[in-house]
Amino acid sequence: MPPLFWSCKESFLDQEVPLVSTEAIIYKNKEKTEMALLGLYTTMKGSTSCNFMAGRTYIAFDNRGDDITNIDPNGVTLYMTYNMRVQSTEAENADAWYYSYLTINRANVFMESIDSYKTADVIGADLAKQYVSEAKFLRALSYYYLLNLYSQPYILNKSAKAVPLRLTGIKEGGHSDMACSTNGKIYEAILNDLTDSDISALPATTTIKNRATKAAALMLKMRVLMAMGNWAEAIKAGEAITGYQLVSDVTAMFTPPYDTNESIFSLGMSANDRPNTQRSAWEYYNTGKLCVIDKTYGVRSLPQYSLGKDKRSVFDNNGRLTKYDARGGAADGKLISIPIFRYAETKLNLAECYAKNNNENAARAALSDVRRRSVAAADDGLDIAGLSGSALLTAITNEKRLEFIGEGMRGIEIIRKGENFNKPIVQVNIGPDSPFYTWPIPDAERVNNALWNEVLP
Repeated sequence: MPPLFWSCKESFLDQEVPLVSTEAIIYKNKEKTEMALLGLYTTMKGSTSCNFMAGRTYIAFDNRGDDITNIDPNGVTLYMTYNMRVQSTEAENADAWYYSYLTINRANVFMESIDSYKTADVIGADLAKQYVSEAKFLRALSYYYLLNLYSQPYILNKSAKAVPLRLTGIKEGGHSDMACSTNGKIYEAILNDLTDSDISALPATTTIKNRATKAAALMLKMRVLMAMGNWAEAIKAGEAITGYQLVSDVTAMFTPPYDTNESIFSLGMSANDRPNTQRSAWEYYNTGKLCVIDKTYGVRSLPQYSLGKDKRSVFDNNGRLTKYDARGGAADGKLISIPIFRYAETKLNLAECYAKNNNENAARAALSDVRRRSVAAADDGLDIAGLSGSALLTAITNEKRLEFIGEGMRGIEIIRKGENFNKPIVQVNIGPDSPFYTWPIPDAERVNNALWNEVLP
Protein backbone atom coordinates (compact mmCIF):
# COMPACT_ATOMS: atom_id res chain seq x y z
CA MET A 1 0.00 0.00 0.00
CA PRO A 2 1.50 3.36 -0.96
CA PRO A 3 2.12 5.89 1.77
CA LEU A 4 -0.46 8.57 2.43
CA PHE A 5 2.07 11.27 1.55
CA TRP A 6 4.89 10.95 -0.93
CA SER A 7 8.36 12.08 0.04
CA CYS A 8 9.25 15.73 -0.36
CA LYS A 9 11.63 14.79 -3.15
CA GLU A 10 8.77 13.34 -5.20
CA SER A 11 5.95 15.73 -4.29
CA PHE A 12 4.81 18.07 -7.06
CA LEU A 13 3.69 20.44 -4.29
CA ASP A 14 7.32 21.13 -3.46
CA GLN A 15 8.37 21.85 -7.04
CA GLU A 16 9.04 25.44 -8.03
CA VAL A 17 6.38 26.68 -10.42
CA PRO A 18 7.65 29.10 -13.08
CA LEU A 19 5.75 32.37 -12.87
CA VAL A 20 6.97 33.64 -16.23
CA SER A 21 6.97 31.70 -19.50
CA THR A 22 10.30 32.71 -21.01
CA GLU A 23 11.39 32.15 -24.58
CA ALA A 24 13.63 29.34 -23.42
CA ILE A 25 10.62 27.59 -21.86
CA ILE A 26 8.42 28.16 -24.93
CA TYR A 27 10.87 27.03 -27.60
CA LYS A 28 12.02 24.01 -25.62
CA ASN A 29 8.46 22.68 -25.47
CA LYS A 30 6.57 21.19 -28.41
CA GLU A 31 3.08 22.34 -27.40
CA LYS A 32 4.18 25.86 -26.47
CA THR A 33 6.10 26.24 -29.73
CA GLU A 34 2.99 25.37 -31.69
CA MET A 35 0.97 27.83 -29.64
CA ALA A 36 3.52 30.54 -30.49
CA LEU A 37 3.06 29.67 -34.16
CA LEU A 38 -0.72 29.79 -33.92
CA GLY A 39 -0.34 33.22 -32.37
CA LEU A 40 1.09 34.42 -35.70
CA TYR A 41 -2.17 33.49 -37.43
CA THR A 42 -4.10 35.36 -34.75
CA THR A 43 -1.94 38.42 -35.36
CA MET A 44 -2.65 38.27 -39.09
CA LYS A 45 -6.36 38.20 -38.33
CA GLY A 46 -5.78 41.32 -36.27
CA SER A 47 -6.06 39.99 -32.73
CA THR A 48 -9.48 40.27 -31.08
CA SER A 49 -10.21 43.51 -32.92
CA CYS A 50 -9.70 41.72 -36.26
CA ASN A 51 -8.56 44.90 -37.97
CA PHE A 52 -6.21 43.19 -40.39
CA MET A 53 -6.97 40.37 -42.83
CA ALA A 54 -10.08 39.06 -41.08
CA GLY A 55 -11.65 42.48 -40.84
CA ARG A 56 -11.28 46.04 -42.02
CA THR A 57 -8.10 45.73 -44.13
CA TYR A 58 -9.60 42.76 -45.97
CA ILE A 59 -12.74 44.78 -46.65
CA ALA A 60 -10.68 47.80 -47.74
CA PHE A 61 -9.47 46.03 -50.88
CA ASP A 62 -13.02 45.76 -52.19
CA ASN A 63 -13.81 49.28 -51.03
CA ARG A 64 -10.93 50.44 -53.22
CA GLY A 65 -12.53 48.60 -56.13
CA ASP A 66 -15.54 49.32 -58.31
CA ASP A 67 -18.01 46.50 -57.70
CA ILE A 68 -19.39 47.66 -54.36
CA THR A 69 -20.53 51.08 -53.15
CA ASN A 70 -19.88 52.47 -49.68
CA ILE A 71 -23.05 54.33 -48.73
CA ASP A 72 -22.15 55.40 -45.18
CA PRO A 73 -20.29 58.76 -44.99
CA ASN A 74 -18.66 57.72 -41.73
CA GLY A 75 -14.91 58.23 -41.55
CA VAL A 76 -14.37 55.01 -39.58
CA THR A 77 -16.20 52.73 -42.01
CA LEU A 78 -13.85 52.96 -45.00
CA TYR A 79 -15.64 55.86 -46.66
CA MET A 80 -12.32 57.59 -47.37
CA THR A 81 -10.97 54.32 -48.75
CA TYR A 82 -13.91 54.00 -51.11
CA ASN A 83 -13.56 57.61 -52.25
CA MET A 84 -9.79 57.18 -52.74
CA ARG A 85 -8.94 59.97 -50.29
CA VAL A 86 -7.04 58.11 -47.57
CA GLN A 87 -4.62 60.34 -45.68
CA SER A 88 -1.71 59.44 -43.39
CA THR A 89 -4.03 59.94 -40.42
CA GLU A 90 -6.85 57.54 -41.35
CA ALA A 91 -7.62 54.71 -38.92
CA GLU A 92 -7.72 52.03 -41.62
CA ASN A 93 -4.29 53.14 -42.79
CA ALA A 94 -2.77 52.97 -39.30
CA ASP A 95 -4.38 49.58 -38.59
CA ALA A 96 -3.21 47.96 -41.84
CA TRP A 97 0.36 49.14 -41.27
CA TYR A 98 0.45 48.23 -37.58
CA TYR A 99 -0.93 44.71 -37.88
CA SER A 100 1.02 43.82 -41.00
CA TYR A 101 4.32 44.79 -39.40
CA LEU A 102 3.29 43.20 -36.11
CA THR A 103 2.74 39.94 -38.02
CA ILE A 104 6.06 40.37 -39.81
CA ASN A 105 8.02 41.10 -36.65
CA ARG A 106 6.47 38.25 -34.69
CA ALA A 107 7.23 35.90 -37.59
CA ASN A 108 10.84 37.13 -37.60
CA VAL A 109 11.18 36.62 -33.83
CA PHE A 110 9.56 33.19 -34.08
CA MET A 111 11.97 31.98 -36.77
CA GLU A 112 15.01 33.35 -34.96
CA SER A 113 13.88 31.69 -31.70
CA ILE A 114 13.41 28.33 -33.42
CA ASP A 115 17.04 28.61 -34.51
CA SER A 116 18.63 30.06 -31.38
CA TYR A 117 16.92 27.66 -28.96
CA LYS A 118 17.55 24.66 -31.23
CA THR A 119 13.88 23.75 -31.17
CA ALA A 120 14.44 21.13 -33.85
CA ASP A 121 16.17 19.01 -31.21
CA VAL A 122 12.89 18.96 -29.27
CA ILE A 123 10.20 18.75 -31.95
CA GLY A 124 12.18 17.16 -34.77
CA ALA A 125 13.81 18.69 -37.84
CA ASP A 126 10.84 18.16 -40.16
CA LEU A 127 8.30 19.81 -37.88
CA ALA A 128 10.67 22.69 -37.13
CA LYS A 129 11.12 23.24 -40.87
CA GLN A 130 7.35 23.20 -41.37
CA TYR A 131 6.82 25.77 -38.62
CA VAL A 132 9.47 28.05 -40.09
CA SER A 133 7.89 27.71 -43.53
CA GLU A 134 4.51 28.64 -42.07
CA ALA A 135 6.04 31.75 -40.50
CA LYS A 136 7.66 32.63 -43.82
CA PHE A 137 4.32 32.26 -45.57
CA LEU A 138 2.64 34.67 -43.14
CA ARG A 139 5.50 37.15 -43.49
CA ALA A 140 5.33 36.93 -47.28
CA LEU A 141 1.55 37.32 -47.28
CA SER A 142 1.81 40.40 -45.06
CA TYR A 143 4.32 42.02 -47.43
CA TYR A 144 2.11 41.15 -50.38
CA TYR A 145 -0.81 43.04 -48.90
CA LEU A 146 1.44 45.95 -47.95
CA LEU A 147 2.58 46.26 -51.57
CA ASN A 148 -1.01 46.37 -52.76
CA LEU A 149 -1.75 49.34 -50.55
CA TYR A 150 1.46 51.36 -50.50
CA SER A 151 3.30 50.88 -53.79
CA GLN A 152 2.85 51.46 -57.49
CA PRO A 153 2.20 48.44 -59.75
CA TYR A 154 5.31 46.40 -60.50
CA ILE A 155 4.45 46.26 -64.21
CA LEU A 156 4.61 50.06 -64.40
CA ASN A 157 7.69 50.63 -62.28
CA LYS A 158 9.52 47.84 -60.48
CA SER A 159 11.78 50.43 -58.85
CA ALA A 160 8.94 52.35 -57.22
CA LYS A 161 9.16 53.16 -53.54
CA ALA A 162 7.41 50.54 -51.44
CA VAL A 163 7.82 49.86 -47.71
CA PRO A 164 10.64 49.01 -45.28
CA LEU A 165 11.82 45.42 -45.70
CA ARG A 166 12.28 44.11 -42.16
CA LEU A 167 13.65 40.57 -42.06
CA THR A 168 15.04 40.46 -38.53
CA GLY A 169 13.12 40.51 -35.29
CA ILE A 170 12.87 43.60 -33.10
CA LYS A 171 12.56 43.03 -29.35
CA GLU A 172 13.58 46.44 -28.04
CA GLY A 173 13.66 50.09 -29.02
CA GLY A 174 16.24 51.75 -31.20
CA HIS A 175 15.59 49.84 -34.43
CA SER A 176 12.82 51.87 -36.01
CA ASP A 177 14.84 53.80 -38.60
CA MET A 178 14.84 52.02 -41.97
CA ALA A 179 14.50 53.34 -45.50
CA CYS A 180 11.91 51.84 -47.82
CA SER A 181 12.79 49.19 -50.37
CA THR A 182 11.48 49.16 -53.93
CA ASN A 183 8.52 46.98 -54.85
CA GLY A 184 10.90 44.84 -56.89
CA LYS A 185 12.98 44.11 -53.78
CA ILE A 186 9.87 43.32 -51.75
CA TYR A 187 8.58 40.90 -54.39
CA GLU A 188 12.02 39.30 -54.48
CA ALA A 189 11.88 38.86 -50.68
CA ILE A 190 8.40 37.33 -50.92
CA LEU A 191 9.59 34.79 -53.48
CA ASN A 192 12.59 34.03 -51.24
CA ASP A 193 10.07 33.03 -48.56
CA LEU A 194 8.29 30.77 -51.06
CA THR A 195 11.12 28.63 -52.37
CA ASP A 196 10.56 25.05 -53.44
CA SER A 197 12.19 23.91 -50.21
CA ASP A 198 9.88 26.05 -48.08
CA ILE A 199 6.78 24.94 -49.95
CA SER A 200 7.72 21.25 -49.79
CA ALA A 201 8.00 21.52 -45.99
CA LEU A 202 4.34 22.51 -45.70
CA PRO A 203 1.54 19.94 -45.40
CA ALA A 204 -0.40 19.03 -48.52
CA THR A 205 -3.74 19.80 -46.88
CA THR A 206 -5.19 20.51 -43.46
CA THR A 207 -8.52 19.47 -41.97
CA ILE A 208 -9.42 23.08 -41.18
CA LYS A 209 -8.13 25.43 -43.85
CA ASN A 210 -6.68 28.10 -41.55
CA ARG A 211 -3.07 26.90 -41.62
CA ALA A 212 -0.56 27.31 -44.41
CA THR A 213 -0.29 24.47 -46.90
CA LYS A 214 1.62 23.80 -50.10
CA ALA A 215 -1.38 25.05 -52.07
CA ALA A 216 -1.67 28.27 -50.05
CA ALA A 217 1.99 29.06 -50.62
CA LEU A 218 1.67 28.23 -54.32
CA MET A 219 -1.36 30.51 -54.60
CA LEU A 220 0.58 33.42 -53.10
CA LYS A 221 3.52 32.64 -55.36
CA MET A 222 1.19 32.56 -58.35
CA ARG A 223 -0.27 35.96 -57.49
CA VAL A 224 3.20 37.47 -57.15
CA LEU A 225 4.40 36.02 -60.45
CA MET A 226 1.29 37.33 -62.19
CA ALA A 227 1.94 40.79 -60.74
CA MET A 228 5.43 40.56 -62.22
CA GLY A 229 4.07 39.46 -65.60
CA ASN A 230 5.85 36.09 -65.42
CA TRP A 231 3.04 34.03 -66.94
CA ALA A 232 5.00 30.83 -67.57
CA GLU A 233 6.20 30.53 -63.97
CA ALA A 234 2.76 31.48 -62.67
CA ILE A 235 1.32 28.60 -64.70
CA LYS A 236 3.81 26.21 -63.09
CA ALA A 237 2.74 27.36 -59.62
CA GLY A 238 -0.95 27.05 -60.44
CA GLU A 239 -0.65 23.63 -62.05
CA ALA A 240 1.28 22.37 -59.01
CA ILE A 241 -1.81 22.90 -56.83
CA THR A 242 -3.44 19.50 -56.43
CA GLY A 243 -5.92 17.85 -54.10
CA TYR A 244 -8.59 20.53 -54.49
CA GLN A 245 -11.69 20.84 -56.64
CA LEU A 246 -14.57 23.20 -57.29
CA VAL A 247 -17.59 22.43 -55.13
CA SER A 248 -20.69 21.70 -57.17
CA ASP A 249 -22.65 24.50 -55.50
CA VAL A 250 -20.79 27.76 -54.87
CA THR A 251 -23.05 28.60 -51.93
CA ALA A 252 -21.39 25.77 -49.98
CA MET A 253 -18.34 28.02 -49.72
CA PHE A 254 -20.34 30.36 -47.54
CA THR A 255 -22.30 27.86 -45.48
CA PRO A 256 -21.03 26.38 -42.18
CA PRO A 257 -18.63 24.70 -41.70
CA TYR A 258 -17.05 26.52 -44.71
CA ASP A 259 -14.13 24.13 -45.12
CA THR A 260 -14.81 22.47 -48.46
CA ASN A 261 -12.54 20.83 -51.02
CA GLU A 262 -12.39 24.24 -52.69
CA SER A 263 -11.09 26.04 -49.60
CA ILE A 264 -7.32 26.50 -49.73
CA PHE A 265 -6.63 29.04 -47.01
CA SER A 266 -9.00 30.94 -44.74
CA LEU A 267 -8.71 32.86 -41.51
CA GLY A 268 -10.90 31.02 -39.05
CA MET A 269 -12.55 32.54 -36.01
CA SER A 270 -14.78 31.49 -33.17
CA ALA A 271 -17.71 33.22 -31.51
CA ASN A 272 -15.29 34.87 -29.06
CA ASP A 273 -12.59 35.68 -31.62
CA ARG A 274 -14.11 37.66 -34.46
CA PRO A 275 -14.32 41.24 -35.68
CA ASN A 276 -15.90 43.78 -33.40
CA THR A 277 -18.25 46.59 -34.39
CA GLN A 278 -17.45 48.34 -37.70
CA ARG A 279 -14.82 45.76 -38.59
CA SER A 280 -16.64 42.64 -39.76
CA ALA A 281 -17.53 41.60 -43.29
CA TRP A 282 -21.01 40.75 -41.98
CA GLU A 283 -21.61 44.29 -40.79
CA TYR A 284 -20.18 45.90 -43.91
CA TYR A 285 -22.10 43.78 -46.38
CA ASN A 286 -24.98 41.79 -44.95
CA THR A 287 -26.66 44.66 -43.11
CA GLY A 288 -26.91 46.75 -46.29
CA LYS A 289 -26.11 49.82 -44.20
CA LEU A 290 -22.43 50.33 -45.09
CA CYS A 291 -21.61 48.69 -48.42
CA VAL A 292 -23.89 47.50 -51.22
CA ILE A 293 -23.32 45.96 -54.62
CA ASP A 294 -22.84 48.59 -57.34
CA LYS A 295 -25.50 47.46 -59.83
CA THR A 296 -25.22 50.65 -61.89
CA TYR A 297 -21.58 50.54 -62.94
CA GLY A 298 -20.05 47.41 -61.35
CA VAL A 299 -19.79 43.90 -62.71
CA ARG A 300 -23.37 43.16 -61.61
CA SER A 301 -24.54 45.80 -64.09
CA LEU A 302 -23.23 43.78 -67.04
CA PRO A 303 -25.80 41.58 -68.86
CA GLN A 304 -23.90 38.29 -68.67
CA TYR A 305 -22.89 38.83 -65.03
CA SER A 306 -26.31 39.54 -63.57
CA LEU A 307 -28.20 36.52 -64.85
CA GLY A 308 -31.07 35.36 -62.67
CA LYS A 309 -30.19 31.71 -63.30
CA ASP A 310 -26.59 32.24 -62.21
CA LYS A 311 -26.31 30.49 -58.82
CA ARG A 312 -24.16 33.37 -57.59
CA SER A 313 -27.15 35.69 -57.88
CA VAL A 314 -28.27 34.31 -54.52
CA PHE A 315 -25.54 36.46 -52.95
CA ASP A 316 -27.27 39.60 -54.27
CA ASN A 317 -30.32 40.33 -52.14
CA ASN A 318 -31.57 43.62 -53.59
CA GLY A 319 -28.03 44.91 -53.53
CA ARG A 320 -27.01 43.42 -50.20
CA LEU A 321 -24.06 41.04 -50.47
CA THR A 322 -25.07 38.04 -48.38
CA LYS A 323 -21.93 35.91 -48.53
CA TYR A 324 -21.22 36.62 -44.87
CA ASP A 325 -24.61 35.92 -43.30
CA ALA A 326 -23.09 33.80 -40.53
CA ARG A 327 -19.67 35.41 -40.40
CA GLY A 328 -18.82 37.83 -37.65
CA GLY A 329 -22.27 39.18 -36.98
CA ALA A 330 -24.32 36.18 -35.97
CA ALA A 331 -24.56 35.40 -32.28
CA ASP A 332 -25.12 31.67 -32.73
CA GLY A 333 -21.59 30.68 -31.77
CA LYS A 334 -20.82 29.03 -35.12
CA LEU A 335 -17.29 28.88 -36.45
CA ILE A 336 -16.76 31.64 -38.96
CA SER A 337 -13.99 32.23 -41.48
CA ILE A 338 -12.78 34.67 -44.09
CA PRO A 339 -11.60 33.14 -47.42
CA ILE A 340 -8.16 34.20 -48.61
CA PHE A 341 -7.46 31.59 -51.30
CA ARG A 342 -9.85 29.13 -52.92
CA TYR A 343 -9.52 26.82 -55.89
CA ALA A 344 -11.85 28.87 -58.11
CA GLU A 345 -9.15 31.56 -58.08
CA THR A 346 -6.54 28.98 -59.07
CA LYS A 347 -8.68 28.13 -62.09
CA LEU A 348 -9.31 31.73 -63.15
CA ASN A 349 -5.70 32.75 -62.56
CA LEU A 350 -4.64 29.88 -64.78
CA ALA A 351 -7.17 30.98 -67.38
CA GLU A 352 -5.57 34.44 -67.53
CA CYS A 353 -2.04 33.05 -67.55
CA TYR A 354 -2.87 30.59 -70.32
CA ALA A 355 -4.41 33.39 -72.40
CA LYS A 356 -1.36 35.59 -71.84
CA ASN A 357 0.90 32.66 -72.72
CA ASN A 358 -0.86 31.94 -76.05
CA ASN A 359 -2.81 28.89 -74.96
CA GLU A 360 -6.38 30.06 -75.45
CA ASN A 361 -7.87 26.57 -75.54
CA ALA A 362 -6.65 25.94 -72.00
CA ALA A 363 -7.80 29.42 -70.98
CA ARG A 364 -11.32 28.82 -72.25
CA ALA A 365 -11.46 25.43 -70.52
CA ALA A 366 -10.43 26.88 -67.15
CA LEU A 367 -12.90 29.75 -67.51
CA SER A 368 -15.65 27.31 -68.41
CA ASP A 369 -14.95 25.16 -65.34
CA VAL A 370 -15.74 28.05 -63.01
CA ARG A 371 -18.60 29.59 -64.95
CA ARG A 372 -20.42 26.36 -65.77
CA ARG A 373 -20.71 25.31 -62.15
CA SER A 374 -22.95 28.38 -61.63
CA VAL A 375 -24.44 29.06 -65.09
CA ALA A 376 -25.65 26.28 -67.39
CA ALA A 377 -24.73 26.70 -71.05
CA ALA A 378 -28.42 26.76 -72.00
CA ASP A 379 -28.99 29.77 -69.71
CA ASP A 380 -25.87 31.65 -70.74
CA GLY A 381 -25.52 34.32 -73.38
CA LEU A 382 -21.74 34.23 -73.09
CA ASP A 383 -20.27 32.05 -75.84
CA ILE A 384 -17.08 30.88 -74.14
CA ALA A 385 -16.03 28.75 -77.12
CA GLY A 386 -16.05 31.83 -79.37
CA LEU A 387 -13.94 34.02 -77.09
CA SER A 388 -10.45 35.03 -78.16
CA GLY A 389 -7.88 37.78 -77.68
CA SER A 390 -8.96 40.77 -75.60
CA ALA A 391 -12.56 39.50 -75.41
CA LEU A 392 -11.32 36.33 -73.70
CA LEU A 393 -9.22 38.30 -71.21
CA THR A 394 -12.16 40.60 -70.47
CA ALA A 395 -14.41 37.61 -69.83
CA ILE A 396 -11.86 36.12 -67.43
CA THR A 397 -11.56 39.45 -65.58
CA ASN A 398 -15.33 39.84 -65.28
CA GLU A 399 -15.77 36.25 -64.15
CA LYS A 400 -13.25 36.83 -61.39
CA ARG A 401 -14.99 40.07 -60.39
CA LEU A 402 -18.32 38.27 -60.05
CA GLU A 403 -16.98 35.12 -58.43
CA PHE A 404 -14.99 36.97 -55.76
CA ILE A 405 -17.07 40.07 -55.12
CA GLY A 406 -16.64 41.01 -51.47
CA GLU A 407 -13.66 38.66 -50.98
CA GLY A 408 -10.88 41.24 -50.78
CA MET A 409 -9.63 40.92 -54.33
CA ARG A 410 -10.89 43.60 -56.72
CA GLY A 411 -8.66 46.44 -55.50
CA ILE A 412 -5.63 44.14 -55.75
CA GLU A 413 -6.49 43.18 -59.33
CA ILE A 414 -6.68 46.84 -60.38
CA ILE A 415 -3.28 47.57 -58.85
CA ARG A 416 -1.74 44.45 -60.40
CA LYS A 417 -2.77 45.52 -63.89
CA GLY A 418 -1.86 49.17 -63.43
CA GLU A 419 -5.43 50.23 -64.24
CA ASN A 420 -7.36 53.27 -63.06
CA PHE A 421 -9.67 53.18 -60.08
CA ASN A 422 -12.84 54.27 -61.87
CA LYS A 423 -16.05 54.78 -59.88
CA PRO A 424 -18.52 56.92 -61.82
CA ILE A 425 -21.05 56.76 -59.02
CA VAL A 426 -18.83 59.07 -56.92
CA GLN A 427 -16.97 60.67 -59.84
CA VAL A 428 -13.67 58.99 -59.01
CA ASN A 429 -11.21 58.23 -61.81
CA ILE A 430 -7.72 57.95 -60.37
CA GLY A 431 -4.71 56.64 -62.25
CA PRO A 432 -1.22 55.62 -61.15
CA ASP A 433 0.05 59.21 -61.45
CA SER A 434 -2.31 60.40 -58.72
CA PRO A 435 -0.97 60.68 -55.14
CA PHE A 436 -4.20 58.99 -54.02
CA TYR A 437 -3.60 55.86 -56.11
CA THR A 438 -1.74 54.31 -53.16
CA TRP A 439 -2.01 54.92 -49.44
CA PRO A 440 0.52 57.24 -47.79
CA ILE A 441 2.76 55.87 -45.07
CA PRO A 442 0.85 56.50 -41.82
CA ASP A 443 1.78 59.12 -39.28
CA ALA A 444 2.93 56.63 -36.64
CA GLU A 445 5.66 55.36 -38.97
CA ARG A 446 6.67 58.88 -39.98
CA VAL A 447 7.12 59.84 -36.34
CA ASN A 448 9.12 56.75 -35.34
CA ASN A 449 11.11 56.13 -38.53
CA ALA A 450 13.42 59.01 -39.48
CA LEU A 451 14.17 57.32 -42.82
CA TRP A 452 10.56 56.65 -43.90
CA ASN A 453 10.83 58.92 -46.95
CA GLU A 454 14.09 57.47 -48.26
CA VAL A 455 14.44 54.57 -50.68
CA LEU A 456 17.18 51.97 -50.65
CA PRO A 457 18.91 51.53 -54.04
